[in-house]
Amino acid sequence: MERYSEILKKQELHHAPGILKKHGIICRQLAFGKAPAPLYLAKDNWTNRFDPERKTTVGVFCSIWVSPAMSEKKQFAYNIHSKAIYKLPGYKLVSQKFASDFRNLVASDVENWPNIRLDYEPMTLLQGKDTCELDSFAEKIAARIKGFVDIHHYVDSLLAESLC
Repeated sequence: MERYSEILKKQELHHAPGILKKHGIICRQLAFGKAPAPLYLAKDNWTNRFDPERKTTVGVFCSIWVSPAMSEKKQFAYNIHSKAIYKLPGYKLVSQKFASDFRNLVASDVENWPNIRLDYEPMTLLQGKDTCELDSFAEKIAARIKGFVDIHHYVDSLLAESLC
């Protein structure tokens, strides 16, 4: 598991400066408990995910992670969450509408993402999984980061439409 966490950290260090500068997207590996630290991607105005003082998480963010059970199956997972977005300050959002609008916008862009599903409840906008052999894991993480960067403008558009 440690090796997967190291690869996620290397991907963070490699991608974070460029996507922050070019797109305003934060890319950060955050540890919670003893599990390997997931890699998160989001903009500051989308979520409080990167605030260490938060009591609960609110907003939209992408996660990429490997759990112990998944590593045994040689898999990793990724998703985009919209957690309690109705509480996101500065916006008037309805979870179900946001989820439906987002999925309609991204459907053709993500149809070839590995094992992708868009049919979850509003909190999980999309989710997928892929194989995580160590020799190709870094490339697959880079592909998921690029994929998220390629569709992030849809979140920006939906949030702009929902400004208070």
